[in-house]
Amino acid sequence: MQLRQIIISIVLSLLFLGGAAIAYQYLSVQKKSTVSDTPIKEEVRYVKTSSFQPQTIKSTIELDGRLNALEKADLFAEVPGKIVDLGKRFKEGDSFQKGDLLYQIENQDERYTLYAQRSSLLNAITQIMPDLKFDYPQAFQNWKSYLDNFDVERSVRKLPEVTTQQEKYFVAGKNIYNLYYNIKSMEQKMENYQIYAPFSGVFLTVNTYPGSLVSPGMSLARLMNNSQYELVAPINMADFKYIRVGQKVSLESEDLDKKWTGYINRVSNQIDQATQSIPLYITVSGNQLRDGMFLKGSLSGNNIRDAFAVPKSIIFDQNKVLVVEDSFLVHKQVDVIKREESRVIVSGLTAEDQVVSEGVNRLFKGQKVIVKN
Repeated sequence: MQLRQIIISIVLSLLFLGGAAIAYQYLSVQKKSTVSDTPIKEEVRYVKTSSFQPQTIKSTIELDGRLNALEKADLFAEVPGKIVDLGKRFKEGDSFQKGDLLYQIENQDERYTLYAQRSSLLNAITQIMPDLKFDYPQAFQNWKSYLDNFDVERSVRKLPEVTTQQEKYFVAGKNIYNLYYNIKSMEQKMENYQIYAPFSGVFLTVNTYPGSLVSPGMSLARLMNNSQYELVAPINMADFKYIRVGQKVSLESEDLDKKWTGYINRVSNQIDQATQSIPLYITVSGNQLRDGMFLKGSLSGNNIRDAFAVPKSIIFDQNKVLVVEDSFLVHKQVDVIKREESRVIVSGLTAEDQVVSEGVNRLFKGQKVIVKN
């Protein structure tokens, strides 16, 4: 039995080895049959190229920012009282003109008090007239003319000029100067009962309406001048040397397809630490401008001599282009002078360079190409 088992094991081992040899030969034949004797053709791409001529280029400085109204004002009550109905109830967005009466606070009691103060001054001057006629005859006519034109319901005019020190002491002793300046103070306060528009514009917010009771310091409304705006736009430090106050700036809105002309009003003295940029303040006015609108703009930079203006799309790896040399693509490094919105101003090219102008991302260095423009 042991001999029989040994013989069976030997036979099985021989059969396994024979099968493995046959399988190896079969796979070797299959591998050779898949290899073609025909050589693989090298892939050739068609490319479009452009030649660029050196020239003197007028560079532009691109900028953008948001509009802010040049003037905004908060109206506050300075005196207590009730808002008088002027026949028009203002709401947010309503427009007004400079000098329009926007609010009036009821002041009847204060007005009568002012009339009484003026009457006291009139009485005090009347009482000194006899003494003036005999003691200061040269001043009598001036004071008489002042009395003749005195009206308690109108603002008091400036007191007559005194001609001598004795006359001055006499008038002061009758308390006339004190009465006069108290009246002028009250007249000044009476102006606070009428609130006029400081400029032409629109209401941003309205907090009170006719009949409302107000107190000093209470907010009445917020106004905005909608005729002049200011654009705050940062520029790079490298472009700062080309900026001057009063310089013209072309502005546009892509959403409205409109253009305006602005002017640099001032330049900030501080640099943004995060972006290393300097804010410009550009004034602009015109139709369809709105507070908070985003605008793009440009202004003239410097003249760059012997430079090349190339499309932004052909630059890769920050400063390289693809050039065709002897039907093969090679990388050529250029010196970037200035980047603009749609183009890059560079040096380092020649007029004979065939620069690939399309499909740069699908090509690679060393690739064989055929120029087909």
